[in-house]
Formats: sequence, structure tokens, C-alpha cells
Amino acid sequence: MPARKTKTNEGENRQQLLQMMTTEHLVLGTARAATIQEANQRANLFLTSVSSATIALAFVAQVTRMGLPFMLFSLILLPCLYFIGLVTFVRAVQVAIEDMVHARGMARIRHCYTELTPSMARYLVHSTHDNQTALLADVGLKPRPWQAFAGTAGMVNVVNGAIAGVFAGVMLKVVVGSTASLAVTVGILAFAVSNWCLWQHHRRSWASAEHKLKVLFPNVPDSDGKARIG
Repeated sequence: MPARKTKTNEGENRQQLLQMMTTEHLVLGTARAATIQEANQRANLFLTSVSSATIALAFVAQVTRMGLPFMLFSLILLPCLYFIGLVTFVRAVQVAIEDMVHARGMARIRHCYTELTPSMARYLVHSTHDNQTALLADVGLKPRPWQAFAGTAGMVNVVNGAIAGVFAGVMLKVVVGSTASLAVTVGILAFAVSNWCLWQHHRRSWASAEHKLKVLFPNVPDSDGKARIG
């Protein structure tokens, strides 16, 4: 009688565990969808602002024949665009990290499913391991230095760098009255500096998140048996 009661309790606990894991899996999936939607909305807002500002600058350039009023209008408008791009970039990085955490949580839950029922492992399409290498391989990718530019944050970074370059060139033209070639050179330098600084922020933020998030079920252990992150 006690043995039958113990077996019944184990069955009930297992059923409750599966229900809780399934609920958590749905919650994480919904959270991932929300992060993707937020990133897209913020990127659309930024690109719409850039498009509208470009049209406004074109009209002002036609009216003023690219004179001093056009230069002053550019010096007022471009920093505002850069600020919008900067906050969009920072939030896009945060959202990408949130999505990564949710993806790892879902991988852990799938690993739990395979622990409870090992035979289902061959039917799962997505990874049951929660290290970065496994999650990238899950979508057919490999760790690459330029991968950061393929996401929403990377796109915003490049466009924001172009805005910084144009602002630097216009500023130099207004203050110094330099030639077009020098203004273009300074603009390219500002573009490179802006991209490098924001990329460094992206890389460090991601590395910090990776360091804080412990890997429980890696598929590529180090020689000492510990999980290799990144």
C-alpha cells in the first residue's frame, strides 16, 4: 500500500511539473514575441524619423540653395536624429539580450522534457542546450564578430553613424569653411568613430549578460568539464 501511494505521488508530481514547465514555455515564447515586436517598432520609428528629416532637409536645401539657413537647420535637426538613434540602439541591444535569456530558458525547458521522456529528444527541432554555440547552431549560425551588425541594433548603429558623419561634415563646413573633400574626410572619420563606440557598447553589454547567465546544459564543454560561453 505505501509503495502504491508513493508511485501515485510521483506520477502526480510529474504531471504538475509538466504543466508548470509547459506554462513557463508559453510565457517565454510570448515574451520573445514581445521583444521582437518592440525592436521592430523602435527601428521603424527611427527610420521613419530619418526619412522625414531627409525630405525636410531636401526641401530646405532647394529653398535656400544650400546656404547658411540650410546649414543651421541641419545642425539643429541632425543631433535630434542622432539622439533618437542612440536611444533606439541602446534599447535594441537590451531587447536582444532579453530575447537571448528567454531563448535559453526555453532550451532548458526542452532539456527537462528530454530528461522526463528521453525518447522525445529525436522529435525536437530546436536545441535542448542553453549555451551560446548551441543556440546559434539552432538557427544555422556561427559566432562571428560582424554578427552584431546583422540585427536591429547593428542596423541602427550604421544609420546613426551616417548621421554623425553628415553632422560632422556640416559642422566643419560652417565653422571652418573647409573644402568639400576635407568635410567628407571628417564625416567618414565621425562615421567610423560612432560605429566603433556603439559596437563596443553592444559587445560589452552582450558579454556581461553572457557572464551573468550561468550555462546549465552545454553541448560543448571545456577540457575541464565546465561550460564554454560564447
